[in-house]
Amino acid sequence: MNYKILPEITNKQKEILEIIIKLRFVNRHQIQRLLRHKDAKRINVWLKDLVTKEYLGRIYSHKLLENTKPAIYYLNNNGIIWARYNYQSFSNNEGEVEIKHLKKFYEDKNASKTFINHCILISEIYTQFKIFEYLKNKGKKESEIEYEISSKTENWIEKLNQVSSTEEFNNIKQFIPDLYVEKFKYKGNETIEDNCFMIEVFDPKMPKYAIKHRIKQYIRLKEEKNELALYENMHGEFPKIILIFPNFHIMNFYIKFINDELMYSYEEPKITFLLTTYQKIMTDTILGGEKVWKIIKEE
Repeated sequence: MNYKILPEITNKQKEILEIIIKLRFVNRHQIQRLLRHKDAKRINVWLKDLVTKEYLGRIYSHKLLENTKPAIYYLNNNGIIWARYNYQSFSNNEGEVEIKHLKKFYEDKNASKTFINHCILISEIYTQFKIFEYLKNKGKKESEIEYEISSKTENWIEKLNQVSSTEEFNNIKQFIPDLYVEKFKYKGNETIEDNCFMIEVFDPKMPKYAIKHRIKQYIRLKEEKNELALYENMHGEFPKIILIFPNFHIMNFYIKFINDELMYSYEEPKITFLLTTYQKIMTDTILGGEKVWKIIKEE
C-alpha cells in the first residue's frame, strides 16, 4: 500500500508515465507521437499538470535557439513512487518494484547532457518502431505486424529479479543492449516471421577502446550459450546487431574492425551487424530500408 497519497491523474497521464519509466528521458514531440494525439495543447496541459504534481521533471531552455527545442521530461519523486506500485514490468512476486531498482530514477534529475541525449535518441528509435507498427495495422481487423521492445532499464531490472546471485547478474548485464526488439509478422492468428534485434547507440565522446570492447562482447555473446538463450527468438535464431554511430567517419573506422574480428570467429550461429548513423536514423528512420544500413555478415 502506498505510504504517501499521490495526487490524482488521468489514464492518459498514466500512459505518459509508463512511456517515461521505460525510456527515462522523452521529449514532448515523442510523447505526442506515441499517444497518437493531434492536439499539442492537450498534451501540454497533461504534462504541465504532471510537473506541477511532481510526477515529472522538465528540462527546457529559454536561451535563443535552444528555446526552439521541445521540452524533455523525466520521472520526479511522485512518479517514482507511482512506478513502484503500478509499473508491472518491473514488479516482483508481490506486485511491487523493489526500491533498490528505482534508485537510478532519483539520479536522473542530475543526469549528464550526454546521457540525456543518448536516451532521447533511443526514445526516437522506439517511437519510430511504434509509429510504423500503428500505421501498418491501422484499419485492419487483425494485427499484421508487432514490435515487442524492451529498454535497457527494463531488461536490467527484469534480469535482477530473475537471478539468484550478484555473480550471475554480472555475467548477464554485460550483454544488455540499449533496446531489444522482437518483430512478429502475422497471417491471421499464425506467426509467419519472428526476427530479433539488439540495438546499441554509441555516444560521440565514447572512447575507441570502449566501442571495440562492446563490439567484441556481442561477438562473444553467440558463444555464451546460457546468456545467448536470453536473446534468441522463438526459433532459436541469433539476433541481428544494430550499431548506431555519431557520424559516417566514426562508423567507417569500425567497419574494418568488425570484419577483422569476424575472421577469428568460428562459433555458430553466424552473426549480422547493421551499421548506421544518427543522421540516417533521423532523416530516413530506422525502418527506412537498405539505404539506411551498412550490412556486415559473417560468412
